[in-house]
Amino acid sequence: MSARKLATGPIDVHAHVVVPEIWDVTKAYSVFTRPPEGVVLSEAARAAAADRVAFVIASMGDMEARVGHMDGMGVGVQVLSASLVHQCTYWASHAEGLALDRRSNDWIAERAARDPLRFLALGTVPLQAPELAAAELRRCMRELGFVGVNISTRVGEMEIGDARLRPFWEAAAEEGALVYIHPAGNPAPRFRKHFLWNSIGQSFEEAMAIASLMYEGVLESFPQLSICVSHGGGYMPTYMGRIERNWVEKPTTRVNMRRSPTEYLKTLWYDTCVYDTQALRVLAQTVGADRIVLGTDYPVGDRNPHEFVAACGFSEAEVAGIMRGNAERMLFKS
Repeated sequence: MSARKLATGPIDVHAHVVVPEIWDVTKAYSVFTRPPEGVVLSEAARAAAADRVAFVIASMGDMEARVGHMDGMGVGVQVLSASLVHQCTYWASHAEGLALDRRSNDWIAERAARDPLRFLALGTVPLQAPELAAAELRRCMRELGFVGVNISTRVGEMEIGDARLRPFWEAAAEEGALVYIHPAGNPAPRFRKHFLWNSIGQSFEEAMAIASLMYEGVLESFPQLSICVSHGGGYMPTYMGRIERNWVEKPTTRVNMRRSPTEYLKTLWYDTCVYDTQALRVLAQTVGADRIVLGTDYPVGDRNPHEFVAACGFSEAEVAGIMRGNAERMLFKS
């Protein structure tokens, strides 16, 4: 599909879906369903939390209401992706993970096909089984017409730059697939209190994912990869001084890198979902406004994307790029 066949208006690359039948299986393993530690909730607070869960799940599965919400937000096109916070399958056996991901991908493909002017799609793959993940990625691209896949920041204790995942990265490069990285949520005990897995943990995970891709040589080995990192890349792009210093002073950090960390950062894409105009400006200063694409974190994130981007002080051309042009280049290599 070419960009010319899509509806006009901004392209939102961070738009979540939950497939009800998959959620029924995965919710037992999701950080989303775990109550926060360190607090005692009142009956009213527990009821409000339950209502919030119900709203989020219903909103992500309701494809009928979605278009109306997009119109209200001034969004022309959504790139649909299964929410890995809710339905990541990396805990499953290889066979079960593949089966769940295939069912999810088929569900999303069928819904996206109902309105191809408004929806593009990313698939999910059983990354715990790299060869199967590569095969499912190829199916998503060749048979389902997806623009790429959505992966988390790690697979259990395995970082995404791990050599065992090279078959997946090779397939992504060969197929020209966008790889959208969005954390499934860090389940470590230190992040369980106060929803720290969401507020701090997600950005920590994104920084670690970028570091793994750099230091393990994925970005060097596959320079043609198209990778977009959610939430503006987390903490990594805003704190490069110390990382650059380590690269200069410690030769062991350069074993798989021929360029500086900042140069690798500039080869990635980042969405706008940072909720802070200053943070987005810093991101643009570090990687360039031409590497930033709109991401609203639908349905729980930014419902006023035009106002947010406009408030960042970008030029008219930069705004146009962030709202659509950059996504067209990222998705269609145009």
